[in-house]
Amino acid sequence: MPRKLSQVLPHGVMLAASIVLYWLAAGIDVDTGGRISPAVWPKAVIVIMGLLCAYEIVKRLLARSQFTATGVLSTDPLGVGREAALPLNLPMLFGGIALIAAYVVAVPYTGFFLTTALFLGIFPRIGGMQRPLLCAAIGVAGSLALAVVFMRIAYISLPLGDGAFRALSLALMRAIGVT
Repeated sequence: MPRKLSQVLPHGVMLAASIVLYWLAAGIDVDTGGRISPAVWPKAVIVIMGLLCAYEIVKRLLARSQFTATGVLSTDPLGVGREAALPLNLPMLFGGIALIAAYVVAVPYTGFFLTTALFLGIFPRIGGMQRPLLCAAIGVAGSLALAVVFMRIAYISLPLGDGAFRALSLALMRAIGVT
């Protein structure tokens, strides 16, 4: 395979995929009463993906960019020859996986805001961050920011939770002006 073709082939395939995906997303037709349609967000992501692929194709063909992928394709895929390789930390890895699984299970019952705040606060702690107040602030601020983006900008409904968690979610929605 010619070198130029091998450099643009992955981006060409992704560009073709983005065209097909956009065509499929064009079939999303929902009456929203003047609000942003659910089709806007997938289409926006697909257009950005297509533009990035087109940019990479042009860059590699016209600017003669000589990017070479390394890592899995390198002669040392496991990084054995690296001097400062990070040690494998299985408790951290499995703690992160368990936290993600717990998030998926808990969010329908405890609601998006509370579950996300806990997730965003605990995840850095599992990763080794030693500042608990900063982790808590990240959790609350991140959860609030995501709730505002999803509910006020993207108009995406989020799990409210059950019982007292539902009341907390509804109070938050009133506070940010969603209801």
